[in-house]
Amino acid sequence: MKQALLCTFCICLLVISLPLTAQEPAKKSKAVKTAETANQKSREISEASGQIMNESQQVASNVQQTVANAKAVVKIFEPILRFRLKKKAASESPVASAEAPVAAQQEQAAGSGEQTATTQSDMQATYVTPSDIASGTEIIAESAAYNTDGTANLGSQNNKKFGCYIDMMRGAILDEVDAAGQSKSIDLIFTATNAFNEQVPMYAFLTPSYVKNDAFAYNFFKGVNYKDRNIPPASWEEVNESEVAMTALTGDKFEKIQNNNQLMAVIKQVRGFGQKVESRTKLDGKVIAVKTEMGDRTAYGLLYIMNHYGTTGENGYLKVKIKVTGFDATGDGNPDASMYQTSY
Repeated sequence: MKQALLCTFCICLLVISLPLTAQEPAKKSKAVKTAETANQKSREISEASGQIMNESQQVASNVQQTVANAKAVVKIFEPILRFRLKKKAASESPVASAEAPVAAQQEQAAGSGEQTATTQSDMQATYVTPSDIASGTEIIAESAAYNTDGTANLGSQNNKKFGCYIDMMRGAILDEVDAAGQSKSIDLIFTATNAFNEQVPMYAFLTPSYVKNDAFAYNFFKGVNYKDRNIPPASWEEVNESEVAMTALTGDKFEKIQNNNQLMAVIKQVRGFGQKVESRTKLDGKVIAVKTEMGDRTAYGLLYIMNHYGTTGENGYLKVKIKVTGFDATGDGNPDASMYQTSY
């Protein structure tokens, strides 16, 4: 009997101890622990690398945004003021005072027929600003195509005095001879004709690519100087693929545009860019938008027509002001003239 009870007790004890034994975790080997530690370190390094990459991308994005903002606030470039006008200012340096007698002698010699050269101190040509014009500073224009109030005279194709071709970036008015050698820089061509209707003139801004490649573009040139298809742009080897559109801007709003950001905001709102702009009425007070997006030439500009003189004859021309994209190489927010191709 005692033996039976003892056996039963041993069996019960064994049954109770089995679950406890099963619940006791097995001891990990050193190799397993080493592997787990390595995996943990790897995860930490990966997470840290991901964070660094995200931060680097954010920094790069911020830098790009800063650069974009810097470009956006670059001042508008007014090429007529920069390239076509000069202000004359007498030098007040001691050197100039000392050279005064020399200048007088040169003037006397010139009166006697001798050849003399004007010294640099006699005239100092500097960049013209709107404030110079407002203050009445003495200004010299490059030629009759430019006015000392900061405007240019853009003739029609029939005008005998002013060219009808315009380089927006340089504020240059060119005739057919000059344009032939600089065809790639011409952005717009202004024409006035009664070929479409003898009673109602047609005024138009044409892009060079349109005039060269469209079979009917010569009709815009018909008039005093051109009576057939033989028009200058037809023979140009290279032409600018610019686009043009009429805007709803007023002259006052044109004057208020001072930086690239404002200029681009206006350009983006303009609809109807194409190869030409036509008008059956005179263009006084109109503002034309021009954009060029090519591999080697990207520019945006506005042409403000202050006055429209004449009609389709030899005296028809526009008095215009120009504002174009400001290119800043130094990062000071001011356009740098060296970035505009100034030589012909």
